[in-house]
Amino acid sequence: MWCPEALVEACTTALRAEAERLDAEQAVHGLDALDEADFHPILAGGLAGTGLGVLREQPYPGVPARRARHAERERCDLVVLDQPGVRLLDETIELRERDRASGTLFEQAAASERMPRDGVPPSEAVWLEVKAVGQFTYVEGFAGPNRRYASELVVGPLADARKLAADRAIRHAGVLVVLLTADAATAEHDLHVLVHKALDSDLPVGSPIIEGFDITDRIGNARCTVALLPVRSRPD
Repeated sequence: MWCPEALVEACTTALRAEAERLDAEQAVHGLDALDEADFHPILAGGLAGTGLGVLREQPYPGVPARRARHAERERCDLVVLDQPGVRLLDETIELRERDRASGTLFEQAAASERMPRDGVPPSEAVWLEVKAVGQFTYVEGFAGPNRRYASELVVGPLADARKLAADRAIRHAGVLVVLLTADAATAEHDLHVLVHKALDSDLPVGSPIIEGFDITDRIGNARCTVALLPVRSRPD
């Protein structure tokens, strides 16, 4: 059974270590200067450090019968497996392989094969979409209040929650929000606003699991908060 609190703790520990590293180097820029994609390897490393397997940019399971091409499939930022070194099963790829064998000498063998068992089905993994939002941020190289803060904190996470909830093959999922704010009170208030917005939009989300720590104030942000907004799959 997955423990959401342990996932959040691992991610928080990794981000705290990165913030401390930047402070030790007396870096001009802190966590709030990172692009959203820059957080992915930090978070993946934190999760992997606890003995979990972590895959990045994995295609959503989707509807295998459609045989969507690789480039057409939406991707999830992080997929967490219960151990490293195992692969994530992908039925769409299997079906496309069988299609390629159709009409060849290998058609009968391909048709009789079942999905390989040496891997983890999508329903047993944890699918995480990452969103990083700063109350203060850099725009064209200049630091200041983020004029899009409210919309970034709502629009992106809700869109990700909608994708996760819509995929019937996913059973364990969440939106992982890295929130950089002036203080803890702002973060907690704004995250609960996000939850209410999600519920108002009829999205199947749970209460957020929240951890945070203080960071050096370089541009106005003095708190880093990691929040996991659990997302349940919609019933069939």
